[in-house]
Amino acid sequence: MKKLLHLCLAVGIIAATASCRKSSNQPPDPGGNVVKAAPDGFNFSSSKNVNVSITLRDNNDGPLKGIVLSIYPTDNTSPGAAIFKGVTDASGKITATVAVPAYYTRLIIDPAYVGLMRNVTVSLNGSSVTAVIGGKAGYSGDIVPDAINDSPVTTTSSGGRQINGLLATEYVYPTGYTASNAFSAPTNQGKPVYLETTPDIIPQSLLSFVNSSLPEGQTVPNLHPEYLSNNATRVVNVTARADVWITFVSEGAGYQNVLGFYTYKTGSPPSASGGGTLFGGIDKITYIFPNASAYGSGGGLKSGDKVKLGTFDAGTTIGFVLLQNAWTGSGVNTSATKFFTQDEFNPENTSALRKHSVMLYDNLNKVYLMGFEDLNRQTGGSDNDFNDLVFYATSNPITAISNAGVAVIDDGGDRDGDGVLDELDAFPDDGTRAYVSYYPSASKMATLAFEDNWPTKGDYDLNDLVVNYRYSFTSNASNQVVELKGEYQVAAAGASFKNGFGVQLPVAANAVTSVDGQLKSAAPYVTYAANGVEAGQSKAVIIPFDNPDLLIKNPDNSFFVNTRPDKEKVSNGATATVVVKFGSPVASSVLTATAFNPFLISNGRRGYEAHLPGYAPTDKANIQFFGQADDDSRPGQNRYYVTKENLPWGISFSEGFSYPIEGANISASYLHFNDWALSGGTSYTDWYTNTNAGYRASGNIYSK
Repeated sequence: MKKLLHLCLAVGIIAATASCRKSSNQPPDPGGNVVKAAPDGFNFSSSKNVNVSITLRDNNDGPLKGIVLSIYPTDNTSPGAAIFKGVTDASGKITATVAVPAYYTRLIIDPAYVGLMRNVTVSLNGSSVTAVIGGKAGYSGDIVPDAINDSPVTTTSSGGRQINGLLATEYVYPTGYTASNAFSAPTNQGKPVYLETTPDIIPQSLLSFVNSSLPEGQTVPNLHPEYLSNNATRVVNVTARADVWITFVSEGAGYQNVLGFYTYKTGSPPSASGGGTLFGGIDKITYIFPNASAYGSGGGLKSGDKVKLGTFDAGTTIGFVLLQNAWTGSGVNTSATKFFTQDEFNPENTSALRKHSVMLYDNLNKVYLMGFEDLNRQTGGSDNDFNDLVFYATSNPITAISNAGVAVIDDGGDRDGDGVLDELDAFPDDGTRAYVSYYPSASKMATLAFEDNWPTKGDYDLNDLVVNYRYSFTSNASNQVVELKGEYQVAAAGASFKNGFGVQLPVAANAVTSVDGQLKSAAPYVTYAANGVEAGQSKAVIIPFDNPDLLIKNPDNSFFVNTRPDKEKVSNGATATVVVKFGSPVASSVLTATAFNPFLISNGRRGYEAHLPGYAPTDKANIQFFGQADDDSRPGQNRYYVTKENLPWGISFSEGFSYPIEGANISASYLHFNDWALSGGTSYTDWYTNTNAGYRASGNIYSK
């Protein structure tokens, strides 16, 4: 309850009583005319639920199980921005319902698994997304392929290091091919026509080994420093006359890189200071993959695509070079920055950082795996995971490549036996836990904004209680939640009432074994069961705080915290961190944030609950107030916490919300709020985020 004092004084005691405290038995409008502010059934949610079905496959259409997949907004794919995580099942699939802001039209799907496309853009097909990543087709479903370079690219040179001598290094396509006939249609993909007719089938064992050796999000210098040893071999040494092939595995780059090779006599490598090949330099570089980008990721290559380099005599060494972002859409920009398997040709100033490739021998699959880092490791923001381009070499005869000095591939492991590789498992030694997912993300909070006068209308500034919150779900490899953590902060308490805050979870009260972290006032009005949930409830109800003063208050203990521009902002509020543990794991499809039922408890009166529209009361609510004053709840019709005009007492946002200042109606603050409500949420879905002219009255919005 708010503004009683100053509003009532302004308009007179009698008028104030009529406007501020409507009678619970107020007669209906004799005309029977009600102007609807929103369609019946509209829940005023600024988010929408998207049904996601993602399948991961190897290049022979086999399912990839136990892969931790993340979903991101399109503007941020940093680790803390993920809005969902889950693990693929035995069929390689993950299905989930993900809540996103209603104005979203696309998402980013990232398996973070070497061998599959990274950061895949998908288009929201209404309220669903279906996609297959990998497989013989490369991808299918609602995936939006990346654009391809169609213009020359200018990049920095390779740091001034000499790689040629008397004559310029020659850059060529394989014998018989030039830029005019080397590519299959569409030519701007840069997919070579000289690929082998039959691609390799890449075993899942090899994919597993690659992801243990060069996993996303982990640096090789920390995980496998031996791969970067000065004594490690990073070139192909041919010991018997043999045919040699290179097979594309994957790329995790933002660039459209080029892969080439050069040869020299074993034991007589070219040098940065030498002349032509006869004098110690590199005369010729031959393109292997003119655009080493995956199909759907700016190129045309699919995992398993294979090029025969040629037939080489014993005593030949094959080195490799990556030309950074050098594909132009029609050819190769040879002036691009280059990174070689020979460290001395690379641009960094220190020898430790000059290494840009690793080479690993897989004895099981008899391949020599190579991974490149495509950014300058000294100045270019490299992540040092060495999986920007991954390929392998094979030979016939199979023993014709020497493994002397070649680092051994990490064959991985699953110490806790939960089916998730240790390198992908956030809890590799705990079989009951595999990953942590966040709502809305690890780096952001969602918002709830309440009016506290229920069952009477308020002033609709939606700042009586504003709660910022975040949930983290610790789950096992079967996508079942074993622990829930909620973090709650009071952003504003624009009221004279001391309002509590509760959340009803979509599980039975006895499904919870413990609750820790609830903040309780000195004179509590909430009773708790032995397991920490609120007593007397059939469903599990937690009360993060029963009084906002426990988290935030004005230094002078006055009312209206962070809603009046004339007062200093209180920015040192506390956080209520509530941890809920379950007796048995709960399916993540059940324990979703949008299935939670948050509510305000008005001024310490336990029966006065204000919920989001359409959400039912808890067992502790006084339902005698339904249909009284301005409330038009009708339990028999599943209609809850709306007025006759369909106005709510609370609104939920799946991201931050800049609420109105004290006394400023939300429709006078956000100028398309009414349009959005009248449309049932289909128009002006960005009414609260758009800062263009005509969207908001900035003076009515709290901005301290």
